Amino acid sequence: MSASVLFMSMSLDGYIAGPNDEVGNPGGDDFMRLHEWYGDFSRPTGPVGQLWDEWNAPGAILAGRRTVEQVDHWGGDNHGVSIFVPSHRPPGPSVANYPLVKYVSIARRSG
Repeated sequence: MSASVLFMSMSLDGYIAGPNDEVGNPGGDDFMRLHEWYGDFSRPTGPVGQLWDEWNAPGAILAGRRTVEQVDHWGGDNHGVSIFVPSHRPPGPSVANYPLVKYVSIARRSG
């Protein structure tokens, strides 16, 4: 049985950021404000901690191009699983060093 876990929402063009997002400021100004609803990001204890472990054991990651480029594709490894990046442009040359990073070609609409 497969499952999907939504950790963060985004548009398909990868925008989850506030203003001034760039390599030195990934997510942009006040980015963490988007996640304040969640509360503390540390691992809880007890049964909730076990749920946390399962939630943070993904089989694959789907991420926007801008996000992964700003964090250099997490060094090619994020939890040891494949990282899929939908894009209408081919990846940059650095991706060749990251076998777990896979760009998925999406067609650009014409007209």
